[in-house]
Amino acid sequence: MDLAGAIAWRYLKRPTDTLVSAVGFVSVFGLVIGVMALVISMALMTGYRNDLQRKLLAGNAEIFVYSVGAPITDTNRLLQTVRSTPGVGEAAPVLFQHALVTTERNTTGTEVMIKGIEASRSRDSQLLAKIVGPSGTFATSEGESGVAIGKYLATRLGVRAGTSISITVPTENSGSVLPKTSSFVVTNIFDTGFYEYDARWLFIDLRDAERLFDMPGSANLIEVKLVPGASLDEVTRAIESRTDHRYAVSDWREMNRQLFSMLKIQQLVLFIVIGLIVFVSTFNIVSTLIMTVHEKRKEIGILASMGAEPRMIRRIFLWYGSMVGFLGTALGVILGIVICWIITRFQLVSFPPEIAEVYFVSSIPFITRAADLIVISFFSLIVSFLATIIPSMRAARLNPVEALRHE
Repeated sequence: MDLAGAIAWRYLKRPTDTLVSAVGFVSVFGLVIGVMALVISMALMTGYRNDLQRKLLAGNAEIFVYSVGAPITDTNRLLQTVRSTPGVGEAAPVLFQHALVTTERNTTGTEVMIKGIEASRSRDSQLLAKIVGPSGTFATSEGESGVAIGKYLATRLGVRAGTSISITVPTENSGSVLPKTSSFVVTNIFDTGFYEYDARWLFIDLRDAERLFDMPGSANLIEVKLVPGASLDEVTRAIESRTDHRYAVSDWREMNRQLFSMLKIQQLVLFIVIGLIVFVSTFNIVSTLIMTVHEKRKEIGILASMGAEPRMIRRIFLWYGSMVGFLGTALGVILGIVICWIITRFQLVSFPPEIAEVYFVSSIPFITRAADLIVISFFSLIVSFLATIIPSMRAARLNPVEALRHE
């Protein structure tokens, strides 16, 4: 730090006027609030997007292979082709269908989505392990067909583990659609934290789904998981080529493109809106500098009379404003990180079912990324520096004779 910086630090550390000191504190406090709000808002959007993406990938797959307009009938052959594709870690058939569930307490029925999966997949997926349960199978100890239900749906249906429920699905028989009903025993009530699953989906064994839907050996789609480091685009193209483009191949990004595009736009808009707080807080820095220039006009006059050039006087107040900006930015970032950690650690932002239905998740972690902190800090420091230019130029133009006339 040169002489100008040392003088600026002395002005900042030891203001001689109480009013200037109070205004300086307000300017720093306003900047702290603005930066802290930016850190928290960006952590909110980042945490929400990452949590939603993680749960979508954990509960589904990265790539989906399906037949348009009809179920997949040559499932085994297609599975062999997909599994032999480089980069594929796992490929599993899935059956799903709209269904109507009735219980003793809910005789009118509730519309749900029922999904048949292989219970063995729960060994390699934390989310599926929560769904299937600690037993690793949907079947009961007596060999009865079991079903896993989310906690919100279980509350709505009034069921618990061991309760018997009836599931009715439409099946096609001789060109006509007829309802088919089967009884299942609730073997697990899961809580994934993903509202879409916990409130609307039932999970049963794939073989039970084949019998219930009257679709032996068929599947609605093939869910594909990749090995770590595999390229999503390359594997997608390889599967399309190996299946001779007879099946539609999509990935999780395409399936959720609109959702994540909307979240990116929301994050940008939120940054701009809350960034206005930082911009407005710089007016306090301008006020502080103007009052400091007025208070220090005697010292400025003395420095000028001793040969200090206007450029040095200008640098003093550029340093002064930059120090205020750096102090406010640093405190804001630190407080923002601490608050985000507290909110995430104790899950302070949690939603009741009616709100979770809108946001798809029941609680949101606040994740602070280094890239976001760098952008926020850079934005705050640049705005703070720009706010010092006009007051520092006024100080440089101060006439030393006028400054010392009444001293």
